[in-house]
Amino acid sequence: MAGHELYQAPWNFLGLPENLSEPARSRGWLLPVPYESTTSYGAGTRDGPAAILAASRQVELYDHEFGEEPALSYGIHTTLPLNTVHSSPEAMINSVEEAVAGLLAGAPCPEVLGVLGGEHSISAGVVRGLARARSAESLVVVHVDAHSDMRDEYEGSPYSHACAARRILETCPIFQIGIRNLSSDEAKFLHRNPKKVRTVFAEEATDPKGRFLRDLAQFVQKKRVFFTIDLDGLDPSIMPSVGTPEPGGISWERMLVIARTVTANAAAVPVFDVVELAPIPGLRGPDFLAAKLVYKLFSYTLNGRKKK
Repeated sequence: MAGHELYQAPWNFLGLPENLSEPARSRGWLLPVPYESTTSYGAGTRDGPAAILAASRQVELYDHEFGEEPALSYGIHTTLPLNTVHSSPEAMINSVEEAVAGLLAGAPCPEVLGVLGGEHSISAGVVRGLARARSAESLVVVHVDAHSDMRDEYEGSPYSHACAARRILETCPIFQIGIRNLSSDEAKFLHRNPKKVRTVFAEEATDPKGRFLRDLAQFVQKKRVFFTIDLDGLDPSIMPSVGTPEPGGISWERMLVIARTVTANAAAVPVFDVVELAPIPGLRGPDFLAAKLVYKLFSYTLNGRKKK
């Protein structure tokens, strides 16, 4: 046995070979952000990015939906994990902003940047970095979550994971899907700001008729979208590995329909993130689901949705 056959696949997303994962060759880039500081119930999101990368090496490159191996056409470069800053949550958000802005404004730079959390607080830095590098004009956010995350501050910090959407809203409007837990103050805030936030509660998000999908398509039409997915937005029967699981939630199939709707109707989805995986030792399914979802998001944004 000679050469590469002696060695395991590279430790990157999907275990792609060098010719499909080097920066200049890859249209998709993936930034791991193993940050956890403000979680308020179950811990472990700091281990989420590594678990997703490990699980991704078991994901088949062939995708039946596309009838091919989409990653071979666009390539994915996995960056080194972002250093964590523990002086304050605000300092970490600023670091995420710097990193995202730098990657998007660099040369080479990704056509689509995926970010792996870590806790959801990082998403405020992600959207700021995107707006800084590419401007906030025509920028909107689609937010999948079990929680509204619209608190102005939580446990003394305006940069808590419970404030993620409120901080994002300071940059651009939000369409949030799957919400089934919020405080009375958040409910009042949403009621006062219907033009800035469209909230699809869980019962509407899981309705088989999916009427909200028409509103979603209209919301993203001709817009640039930051797509942020807190994995606790999914049904905990398929995604129990989160710090704050909530009964009910979005199925795998509905999650893909949401993703297709966003990517098929938006002008572009230059950045997405998948956050809040808190791996449970010995339970592989949720890690694999998260990895496959990331692969689907790259394929929908870079390879186009398969025409039925």
